[in-house]
This record gives sequence, C-alpha cells and structure tokens, in this order.
Amino acid sequence: MSIFTKITLLFSISFLLMVGIGYQIDTINTQKYESIILQKYKTDARKIFTWMATSSPDQLDNQLKTINLLKTPPSSPKQMILRQPHTFGILEVYESLNEEYILHVRYFDEDLYLRDTTLEETQKEGWILNTLVLADMVVLAVIFIIILRMLSPLNSIATSMRRFARGEYESRSTINSHDEIGEVAHTYNEMAQTIENLIISRQELLRDVGHELRTPIARGLFALEEIDDSKGRDILKHSFKELDQLTRELLEIEKLQATDIIKDESFSSETLILEALSKLCLSDESSIHVTIKENFILKGDLQYLSLAVKNLLDNALKYTDQLPITLEVTSNRISVFNHGDPLEKEFGYFLTPFTRQESSRTTQGFGLGLNIVSKIVSKHGFSLIYDYKNGYHCFSIITDSDELS
Repeated sequence: MSIFTKITLLFSISFLLMVGIGYQIDTINTQKYESIILQKYKTDARKIFTWMATSSPDQLDNQLKTINLLKTPPSSPKQMILRQPHTFGILEVYESLNEEYILHVRYFDEDLYLRDTTLEETQKEGWILNTLVLADMVVLAVIFIIILRMLSPLNSIATSMRRFARGEYESRSTINSHDEIGEVAHTYNEMAQTIENLIISRQELLRDVGHELRTPIARGLFALEEIDDSKGRDILKHSFKELDQLTRELLEIEKLQATDIIKDESFSSETLILEALSKLCLSDESSIHVTIKENFILKGDLQYLSLAVKNLLDNALKYTDQLPITLEVTSNRISVFNHGDPLEKEFGYFLTPFTRQESSRTTQGFGLGLNIVSKIVSKHGFSLIYDYKNGYHCFSIITDSDELS
C-alpha cells in the first residue's frame, strides 16, 4: 500500500468521523432546543389560556411581552412537535417552513400564533457549534491537499529511479525544493551520477581491453604460421585460440550489459534452431539429435536468442559423456539434454562468470556460456530452468511464464 493511499485512507476516516460528530452535535442541539421550547411554551400556554379568559386585548398584548412572546402571522407547519387538547381550546407547537418554532393557542374561536424572541440566542449557539465543526472539516481537507502536494514529488523521484533501474542511466530527478524531499532528490541525483560514471568507466575499460587484446592475439597467430611444426607450436596456437575465445565472450557479456533495448521481432522456433546450429562449428552433425514437436512463434532478438541456444548446445557437447545430445522443441519450451554426472553445486552457482565443475577443469571453456545464456534469457523476460533425471541434464528456455506455474 503506497503512502498516498495510506494518507487518503486516514483522511477519509477522519473526515467521516467529523461528519458523524457534526451530525450528532446537530441532532443533540436540535433536541435540546426543541426540549427548551416545549418546556417554555407549555408553561407560557397555561398563562395565556388564563389571560385570554380574563383580560382585554390590550392587556393581553402587554402580558405577552412580559414572557417575551410576539404575535406572528399563521404559517403552514413543516413539522408538528406537540398537540394537546384543552378544556376550551387546543395547544399546538410546530416548526414553520422558515424553521421558526410557533406556539398556537386556540381559546374557543380565538387563535393566537406566537413566537419567542429570546430563544434565538440559544439557536445561535447551536449554529456556532455546527459552524466550528464545518470549519474543522474544511481545515482537514486543506491539510490533506497540502500534504499530497508536498509528497507528490516522491512519485517523480520514484519514476526516475525505476528508469535508472531499467538501464536509462541518464535519468535524473528534477525536484528543486529545499525541504527534506528536495534533499532526497539531490542525493539520488548525486548517487545516480556516480553509478553512471562507474558503469561507463567499466564498459569503456572492458571494450578497450577486449579490442586491444585481439590485436596481439592476431599477431601471435600470424607469427605461429612462420614457425615449423612442433609440439610447442601446437600448444601456443591452442593457447592463442583460447585467449581469442575468452576475449570474444567477455566482449559479448559487455555488449549484453550495455544494451538497453533488444529487437522485438517475430520468428518461429525452427528458424531460431537453424540460426543457433549455424553458429556451431560441428565436425559431426550426428552429435546433435534435433526434435521439433511443435514449431511455435516467439518474439525477441533472433541473434541474441540463437546465441543463447548455441551456448546451451556448446555447453552440452563439452560436458556430455555420451553422444548424441538432444535438442527438443515443444510448446513455448526449448530444451537441451546431455548425459553426465550430477552437478556438484546448485544450478545458480554455474550462472555466475568463470564457474565450472571441479571435475571438469580440463574441459575447454571459461565458464561464461551459461552466464551469457542467463543474461539473454533475462533480458527477454524468459526463464532458464535446470533439471536432472535418470543421468541426463536438462537445460530449458521457457518463453511463457504460465508454464512455470
């Protein structure tokens, strides 16, 4: 749950509580106000019945003033609050359409409609409380908006970080505030610049070393051709070829690391297999048994994926103790099988550079093949899995995540 969701949830709870409190206060004030009015009007009504029976109209007006009642024109009732019969008339208290509480006294055929002028102060106190609650709700909403505006730069910083993590190393935050969030943005920009400089330096160093190494390797191989055949010449030639292969693999890894965008093209699994086989230098084509059970369509970079399949085949050929090895294609899965002893360590160990079986140190290679496969598969969003059954190693590239479940 994001911090913005949490703040919104807390604000919603607080706002609903304030609405509930305001509603309860208004209800209590209304009930209190009505109770005071009813009590006063009941007391006043008893006096009014007596005055209407014994006093003249002028005397009645003066007597009404003593209890703060003022005659008012009759109006349509909005809500009847009290209705009591009297021996010679009726007593009613109702709320009018303009929200005034009216006392209606009927004595025989004479009607009086009255309202109390002193109760307006009591009503104002209720409105003051309601106004304070409403003001509190407004302040709460303003604080909520201010907090969201203060925290909104975090989205921008997080977006810049995600872009940096995807390989867009030039991504920077543009927040220039002078508060703690601005300090976070500034610190991130400094960190990103430092990491970018380190990555660029490493990439340049590996490229330069790789390219510079290939020149003396080529010269050494050329010079070897001038030497007469001998055992030492063969050893040197083999060493130079291994060094050339190591340089090529190191450059391939650096190229993978530096590549942010791979091609997104559609091709069949059969095309991928043919491309991978063409990259292998096979002295005997019968050493690989190919079975395509389902020629499915996949999306990605054909050159990179064919290199991954080629490395799996090359790895299987190096470490098998029984030919042929098997390349099998099924729905959304490309698998390579080879016979051999179980791995001495967990599969993940062999995905790191320069790692090989201790018992296979004499085998040609530098432990970079599976590392390159892992990087290519990861960049495509595919999966590389390993299994060992009945003496056979099985390395599989799965192009559909649903198959893993």
